[in-house]
Amino acid sequence: MKIKSIDLAWIVVKDLNQSVKFYTEKVGLKLIELNEGFGWAELQGENGGVKLGLAQVHPTGNEGIIPGNNAVVTLTVDSIEDSVADLSAKGVKLIGEMQEVPGHVKLQMVQDEDGNHIQLVECLYHKCSE
Repeated sequence: MKIKSIDLAWIVVKDLNQSVKFYTEKVGLKLIELNEGFGWAELQGENGGVKLGLAQVHPTGNEGIIPGNNAVVTLTVDSIEDSVADLSAKGVKLIGEMQEVPGHVKLQMVQDEDGNHIQLVECLYHKCSE
């Protein structure tokens, strides 16, 4: 098997519209697709790249996947300090302290309104995403 690329990662959310608002207004992603009938939205960063999918939780639990119990979404930023200050001012919950791997990355975990973890990453050795 040959994997051509990774184009999308998705998480389950309790309220699709509230989550779209969180990820656009607080995190700064842009909405590129919204299908309320299917309970689906896709968002993307300023420079494109991998899309983040949001799936409205299904009454039976999306095959055991529930809000707040998903994979970690990683977002690359230019300045982690500025990003953390911006998100804190918007009431986004920080998880733990900022960590640094000297010469490599700075990391900070935050949490969305469903309890899903988001990891902010600033690359110190080069630009992770151009």
